[in-house]
Amino acid sequence: MGINMSPDYEECRRNLENLVAWYKPAPRNEATTRFQIIDRLFFECLGWSKDDVVMEEYHNREYADYTFNAPRRILIVEAKKEDLYFEIPAGKCKLEHSITSLSRDNANLKAAISQAAAYCQERGAPFGAVSNGYQLVAFIAVRSDGIAPLEGKALVFSSLEKMLENFFDLWQSLSKAGIEEKNIQARLIGNLQAQIPRKLSETIATYPGIKGRNVFQTDLQTVSDLVIEDLTRSETLEKTFLEECYCKTGALSQHSLASKTILETRYAALFDSNTPSPVLVQAVDRQGISPELLAESISRRPILLIGSVGVGKTTFIRNLMKVEAPSVFEKAITLYIDLGSKATLSADLKSFVIEEVIEQLRDNYQIDIEERNFVRGVYHSDIQRFRKGIYSDLYESDPQRFKEKEIEVLEKKITTPEEHLKQSLKHIATARQKQLIMILDNSDQRDEYIQQQVFLISQEIAEHWSTTVFVTLRPETFHRSQQIGTLSGYHPKAFSVSPPRVDLVLEKRLSFALKLTRGEIPIQSLPEGMGVRLSSLESVICSFLKSLKINRELSECIDNICGGNIRLALNLVRGFFGSGHVDTWKIVEIQRDEERGYTVPLHEFLRAVIFGDNLYYDSSRSPIANLFDISSNDPREHFLLPLLIGAIHSLGSSSPNGEFVETAVIYEHLQGTGFTAEQIDEALIVSTRKKMIETAARLIPQPGQIMPHTLRVTTLGLYHITRLCSLFEYVDAVVIDTPILDAEVRELISDVQPIDLRLNRAESFRRYLDLQWSKMNVQGLGFDWRNASVKLKTEIDRIRNVNSR
Repeated sequence: MGINMSPDYEECRRNLENLVAWYKPAPRNEATTRFQIIDRLFFECLGWSKDDVVMEEYHNREYADYTFNAPRRILIVEAKKEDLYFEIPAGKCKLEHSITSLSRDNANLKAAISQAAAYCQERGAPFGAVSNGYQLVAFIAVRSDGIAPLEGKALVFSSLEKMLENFFDLWQSLSKAGIEEKNIQARLIGNLQAQIPRKLSETIATYPGIKGRNVFQTDLQTVSDLVIEDLTRSETLEKTFLEECYCKTGALSQHSLASKTILETRYAALFDSNTPSPVLVQAVDRQGISPELLAESISRRPILLIGSVGVGKTTFIRNLMKVEAPSVFEKAITLYIDLGSKATLSADLKSFVIEEVIEQLRDNYQIDIEERNFVRGVYHSDIQRFRKGIYSDLYESDPQRFKEKEIEVLEKKITTPEEHLKQSLKHIATARQKQLIMILDNSDQRDEYIQQQVFLISQEIAEHWSTTVFVTLRPETFHRSQQIGTLSGYHPKAFSVSPPRVDLVLEKRLSFALKLTRGEIPIQSLPEGMGVRLSSLESVICSFLKSLKINRELSECIDNICGGNIRLALNLVRGFFGSGHVDTWKIVEIQRDEERGYTVPLHEFLRAVIFGDNLYYDSSRSPIANLFDISSNDPREHFLLPLLIGAIHSLGSSSPNGEFVETAVIYEHLQGTGFTAEQIDEALIVSTRKKMIETAARLIPQPGQIMPHTLRVTTLGLYHITRLCSLFEYVDAVVIDTPILDAEVRELISDVQPIDLRLNRAESFRRYLDLQWSKMNVQGLGFDWRNASVKLKTEIDRIRNVNSR
């Protein structure tokens, strides 16, 4: 237990001494008791401000006398009249007592504690207290250790004199500082939290396991990686690939569960409501490259390309170079520096950029900036001045010494690599009439500090090196840096690269892959036996392309899981082609039957996505979250994540701020259903890390830190609560990762493989969740498990009927 000897401690103690000296018993009613004693106790003697409290807070037709906030609901105090409404029995000298024993012969005290506990549980305040003015009983009202609050202990002060006598204990437990540190919880419960029952996964020795692939699946994975990813990067195919596959941004998704507002303001409204957001110009629209971007290329500022990870910033740059403005880049000297795959081990980023530029000039343009004639060309004017300087007399009298001195001057010039490169680039631009273009790509794959360093380097190069510089950044880095970081002192031009429609990208990429497998686009050389594998991959691609067009569920799944991350969407599809969870040989055989063909069902694709390379679902590796996981013995927590996502979506639908919702409002609603601030903190952290919600400036909240000011739901979050949670494939996966608090149900949840046993397991889990939901009173929060449960039961029954035929 910490010691909170704040500057107010001694002053508050003197105030309590004054209160004790003033106090005389009297038949005060509740209002007078509150005004004359309880107000003074908390506001003068325990360090609380009247700004910290809501008086007579209304909730569910009930009024709580004092609701203290720090900054969220944390303590509810119920006041009773002094006139012996309840009285602590005489002889109670110690401070800690069993609530059961306190209440045994005092019905009024029992009723007061029960009332305060109910208020706390309904409003999510962890601590409760009752007072009749001169006595005070404080307790833990919301527990997660398996013990009912009214069966625990209470801290009892039987008189004002006892409070003064034990002021240190009173201050540590009930002062504002003490409550914030939860000292009363440590005192009455300690660290003995009841363990959550083990998940089924914790009993499986080989968990999460590796899902093996057969030879055919392994070959198909290899060839799909080659055709869909590797070959598209080859120099011989790059221009053809971009011409056929590049999708311009600007089109809104047809399958997204998010509203049009969210999609249109993808990079806007990342600030809090009181912070202005810089204007971002679209880098490309349906007509092509923005004229503003091309005009900006002649400025002396870096051109920032802003886009989330995976939206296609690199492809945008490649398309700009090869398709949209090839004449510009062909005539220019273009220096492309990949900060994602390179420079990861470089301690000095600027030195790495300089070395990389020097190497590319030498390898790609046959310009060696240390070659004799080139160096003399760069510093021609310096040489001319030297010849007129103090050593000019040696030019004829001692030409050898003069030459040595001249070389010393040039040597000094090139011993500073940064300055020499800068002068060299200027020389190239002027003497050779070449435009210089530098692209610092994939800095968004590095941490925020590196991204800001990249901008500073690009700013210097653009301003002083006669070079046009393109830099890729994440939107959250750009916005934060505009306010408090390196960009705050500059006014760069920023262009947003928004993601194209996922279904169009997949259609073009897979159609291009088909041309490769069929030989319509020649591949220079293939390993032996690759032709047979290409033929098999062709069948799988044809099947998947057809499925995307006729199976809306499949397109919707990919669109909402990737949320605009094109890289992720392609990885999901490639993963499906070679997944050990998919019978791809069956797909090939059926697809080759032209009359039938094969349509990929949603459940088959979902298994590949949910499990990945693992035999069992592992939340730490899967892009899919477990909505029903819990961090305490509170069964209501099974629904906290979906309720959090649902509340953000429901309240955000009417928000003018790009569907962002104030975090305080979300806490207000969820605490109003009985969840504590700590439970909500944990749910917010998990849902952000799993990309089901995003925060202002896309900060990732951390335990013990102040939560971000605003929140909004993502398409992945909506897909979890509107689709996944009612699908057998999802429930079948996450059930092994969920603690079951009911011992009888826990016996029914075992590691089984046959489909009929897995269906029984899912049905037991569904009924268990139904029972927990029935004990809750949650309405209007954007999620209703009853609807999901009905759909899940229908799904289970349908699968059971199909398998019984």
